[in-house]
Amino acid sequence: MNIDIILPYKEIFSKKKASAVSLTVKNSMEYSEFKSIINIYGQYTNTPFTRKNFIGIKVNKIFNFGKNRSILKSYLNLTKLDKNKKTIIEIHNRPYLFNTAVSKINHYPISLHYHNDPTTMSGSKTVSQRIYIAKKAAAVYFVSHFIKNKFLEGVNQEFKNLFVLPNGIQRRIRKQPKKKKEVLFIGRLVHEKGSHLFVEAINDIVKKNPEWNFKIIGTAKAGQEELKTDYEKNVIEDFISLGKNTSYMGFISNNHVQNILKTTSILVLPSLWDDPFPLTALEGLSNGVAIIASNRGGLTEMLTGRGILINDINEENLENSITNFILNKDLLNDYQKKSWNNYIFNQTTITQLQDKIRRQIFNTYFT
Repeated sequence: MNIDIILPYKEIFSKKKASAVSLTVKNSMEYSEFKSIINIYGQYTNTPFTRKNFIGIKVNKIFNFGKNRSILKSYLNLTKLDKNKKTIIEIHNRPYLFNTAVSKINHYPISLHYHNDPTTMSGSKTVSQRIYIAKKAAAVYFVSHFIKNKFLEGVNQEFKNLFVLPNGIQRRIRKQPKKKKEVLFIGRLVHEKGSHLFVEAINDIVKKNPEWNFKIIGTAKAGQEELKTDYEKNVIEDFISLGKNTSYMGFISNNHVQNILKTTSILVLPSLWDDPFPLTALEGLSNGVAIIASNRGGLTEMLTGRGILINDINEENLENSITNFILNKDLLNDYQKKSWNNYIFNQTTITQLQDKIRRQIFNTYFT
């Protein structure tokens, strides 16, 4: 038996350059009972998380009509699937690639993992396309109820193969860590993530609270080492100019991020879009950080009862929320405890659910 996972081309399965989908797949595999039979196919990298489970593919986008289709074609050529092989195929975040795979190897159970809004993605924008996927898939996974509900917009049929499988972070520390006077923004430096709002909101706070340190981690793209876009250059220039108690750290590895979050007091996630279920928020929760975020997308279900959620986020109400935490130690401690005590997203629990579904698929298709 095998479980073959196909990553989107843009995902780099590497410690240095991994973004959300790669990290989610790596985290899940680490705790899976099927780890020994999992094979991950994706864009070639010299430094994969693991060489045992990862097969890097060098694509030829010209001859295969696109990078993602090239990954799929190379996978099919490498594996030479036949009807005697017991294999589950799991495709991440590319519905049009799922549709292509179903048309070529429909005698295999193929699952699709959604990490983003299905109604905005090629291959599942229309109701008929989403119904087709639900009918053909062994399972369809969604990182949040918000994303599942988007998939079901306009769908009037019931399907039993649709599952919410949230992202997970395994909490490795047993005691809530001690916090320093640190306020942090982590995320891609793009408009929809709201880094400019964070900088605008702390303009006066930085000057009034010199004993607090303010940090930004991230670039416009995972693994990017330099600021390239005008947006990110302007944001960081404005941020650094606020005072000596600001620090821009660039894009750093996930392990480094986790170490910083252990001592961080406040994490700010001012998203201007419907963030599906961001790993950054999970990392904050797992480390007992007080979180301020937009009340939209998957952030709502993740942070209700665990963090401060702001409706119609803007500079003023974000500034007020950060100031309230800084000036009210009891309030800050209360939300750090809520973050720590109400954590329910350990990867072990989530992977157990996924493995249960995988067993059901094996039993349905191969017995």
